[in-house]
Amino acid sequence: MKYIKTFLNDFKRIFCEEFRAVFSDSGVIVIFFLAGIGYPLLYNFIYKNGNLRDMPVVVVDDAGCTESRRFVRELDATPEVKIAGYCADMQEAETLMQQRKCHGIVFFPEDFGERIALKQQSPMSLYCDMGTFLYYNNLLTAGNLVMLEEMQQISPQVKPMSYASVNPFNRNNAYNFFFVTAALMLILQQTMFYGMGMLAGTRREEKRKLIYGASGRIVFGRGAVYWLIYMMIGAYMIFIVPAIFNLPTVSDFRTAVVFLSVYVTACIFFSMAFSSFFRHRETPLVVLVFLSIPELFLTGFSWPRACFPKFWDIVSYIFPSTFGARAYLNIAGAGASLESIAPLLKILLIQTAVYFFLSIAATKIEHTRASKETVYLAD
Repeated sequence: MKYIKTFLNDFKRIFCEEFRAVFSDSGVIVIFFLAGIGYPLLYNFIYKNGNLRDMPVVVVDDAGCTESRRFVRELDATPEVKIAGYCADMQEAETLMQQRKCHGIVFFPEDFGERIALKQQSPMSLYCDMGTFLYYNNLLTAGNLVMLEEMQQISPQVKPMSYASVNPFNRNNAYNFFFVTAALMLILQQTMFYGMGMLAGTRREEKRKLIYGASGRIVFGRGAVYWLIYMMIGAYMIFIVPAIFNLPTVSDFRTAVVFLSVYVTACIFFSMAFSSFFRHRETPLVVLVFLSIPELFLTGFSWPRACFPKFWDIVSYIFPSTFGARAYLNIAGAGASLESIAPLLKILLIQTAVYFFLSIAATKIEHTRASKETVYLAD
């Protein structure tokens, strides 16, 4: 009983001390609340139009055969692209693209029809303006769909397998659903990481007196403050933001809450462990800018994990956002159950345990170093 009473007293004191530190730092309030609330709205406004329709493309048809003309007609019939015209050669087509009069080029080689007649593989080329990912996505999607249809028409008697395109949740194949879903989880982790890093850097810059108590109690007390704050911010991100922007979401409430609890906890101890390296208030900003884009792509929202080089696959295990974004995408987009995302939750729980003990170790090291430097602990 004495131990429990001491633990609760220390926990309460540390909790209150960290709570005051958070709400007395205007920079941290901006990061936690304004950025945590504003960034999801900003990204959704920017990518509100998740679909691009009738993207203009031009055709360079050196083949001039029936097959190439049919391919072009079917390509023009897709909602993703429209045929803006024909060009005599690639140089003319490239000039139009440079002038922004088209955003894609479809090229048929001279022997396209002959190869098809001989039942040989016949290549064709798609060139895309990479000014935005939506151009690439539209041309590739339309080209692939028409190619599959053409394959069936060319060899109707050969059907090694049948296929059907079924997209029950994101029916419009909107890019903003994939991007914003991953971005929301990254925003949650990054704002927490930056805010906690700012506080840690400020404490060391100003050489504030350390909070007295066992390392485990300090970690628990500080972590409880961030858990309460970010459970509210996280609930806003996964329940309110999708409702505001009509994002497809079929998640079960209980599954979403359990996932959010695990993910927020993993992010807290991840941020706490790495904030021990920050000696200056502005350091987390540099780290944030450097890591944000790699962390976003490591979620696999547009770069499949199966295509990751081994090195980057290993690096992805450092960040909770990698598995949090994947789990949330499955929950929101496909109504995945807890059993379905259990492997991802297990990894998040392992990260939680690892970063928790690293946070305790870092706190102990800091107190030991401070005691050697004759820094008096606060009562």
